[in-house]
Amino acid sequence: MHLNWWWLDRRVYEYFATNIGPLLGWRDPILVYQMGKVGSSTVRNSLFRCSDPTTRVVLASHEFFPPRERQISRISIEPEYEDAVLAESESDRKLYNELPFRARVGWRFRESFYTKKIYRNYVKRGHVRVITLVREPVATNISMFFQLLEYYLKTRGAGEQPDIAALRDLFLSEYNHFRPVIWFDAELKTTLGIDVYEHAFRMEEGYMCISTGKVDLIVIKSEIEDDNKSRIIAEFLGIKELQLVRSNIAEDKRHAGTYRKFKESIKIPQSLLDRIYESRYARHFYSPQEIEAFRMRWSAER
Repeated sequence: MHLNWWWLDRRVYEYFATNIGPLLGWRDPILVYQMGKVGSSTVRNSLFRCSDPTTRVVLASHEFFPPRERQISRISIEPEYEDAVLAESESDRKLYNELPFRARVGWRFRESFYTKKIYRNYVKRGHVRVITLVREPVATNISMFFQLLEYYLKTRGAGEQPDIAALRDLFLSEYNHFRPVIWFDAELKTTLGIDVYEHAFRMEEGYMCISTGKVDLIVIKSEIEDDNKSRIIAEFLGIKELQLVRSNIAEDKRHAGTYRKFKESIKIPQSLLDRIYESRYARHFYSPQEIEAFRMRWSAER
């Protein structure tokens, strides 16, 4: 097992790897660097179970710097999604400010001694191998909405099951539906200097590889079979094999029953589907046939 028992806790390993590892000569890390709710925990934890010595340094984050601190002027994105970048920064700032004091301290500690250190101690100093997954944006949004459900309900720790109809209204009116659409421009391009949209995506195989000398990046479609993902990631890393073990699945969490009912009943207005599926993100990673199937699944007219 890669993440041996003596680390006691995953976070002990992560803080050691980001702060002490570089001083010991640890290099060539694997960064599981992708937007939330596309399968990052599954990939990271599966790599933790890999015994190949080339996977010694495995780190994971959704961003190197918090969205509330983003320098909006540095972000180049389609004009129609600039408001979504601003909305995400404001949402992250609001969420942070509403946290209890101890939680804010925890967030700051995590940002200062883990996510920012990944960037400063590894990304800026040497070669990195980056694994990124993409997922159909509406499904991603629903999963993230339930990840943050207590925040949206303002009832942390409440035991009652929320009403489905009320959740639908809350999701459609309050959630930032363009988080997946803006991630590559607002996050990956500004930190790694790679514009994935300038590179052809292998639609049939479900992945693409980009190499810049300092960064080897693979982008994989979440919807392809796990066996294929395992093979693709193993080939990318140059290891013999990798077994994916699913982690942090929404169907296994507290509101799992509500989550399933929500997915079955939610109907998205056509105007919102147009903005999501006509984005560069959707058109780059998904075929017209796939996008049409997604529209049919979530459309209010279905």
